[in-house]
Amino acid sequence: MIDALALDMGPGGFAFLALVILAASFVRGYSGFGFSAVLVAGMTLVLPPAEVVPLSIGLEVVASIGQARGIWADIDRRKLVVLLIAGLIGNPLGVWLLVAIPGETLRLALLAFIALASIALMVMPNARADLSLALLAGGGFAAGVVNGATALSGMVLALVFTFAGIRPAVMRATMIAYFFVTDIFAGGVMTATGLFDEVTVLRIIAALPLLAIGVWLGSRRFLATPPATFRAFVLWLLIGLSAIGLARSLF
Repeated sequence: MIDALALDMGPGGFAFLALVILAASFVRGYSGFGFSAVLVAGMTLVLPPAEVVPLSIGLEVVASIGQARGIWADIDRRKLVVLLIAGLIGNPLGVWLLVAIPGETLRLALLAFIALASIALMVMPNARADLSLALLAGGGFAAGVVNGATALSGMVLALVFTFAGIRPAVMRATMIAYFFVTDIFAGGVMTATGLFDEVTVLRIIAALPLLAIGVWLGSRRFLATPPATFRAFVLWLLIGLSAIGLARSLF
């Protein structure tokens, strides 16, 4: 076991990190998204964002590799390719918006929209839209813009997939594959800029057992969950993450 002091963190912070990682890993194993949002929301209470984000990206990649075997058959490759291409096109616009408009303003507006849209879908359980190529490309483009501006693309994709009534196994698998590709790219950029230092690597290694346990428990729970329950969980998760983000920004 790596000593807490070797991780540049006291015992209290180390214990808190363990609880946050376990919770985030369970969410990731169950829903296919939400890991970074939960981890960043929790860990930025203890560590600066510049230390949390590389840790999150590294663990996201490991989680995707660990889940690859169980999701491979359910990945919708056509949807994945469209999402990635549209996202790459939208990303520069998001970066431009981040420069042109205060980032916190964009983030608050997006979180408010996601919360309201999720509540609307919660009270209208039969609301559905056919996931046409145009809607899929539009969702991917929007996710790319949001990723460039606020790094919250996962919440956008989850909302689009839920509104389109995508089968839970396909939604979960396709999102995991999407994050694997985008996180590999982000990890490469962070490595080139020196953000993956020795402490970050040690923290990733120390977190692996908790990551494995949380993802395993979440995946088992997913297999035993009916579609309606999964949809409700995703919407409540989106509402909860939005509320946490809004509260942290406003208070």
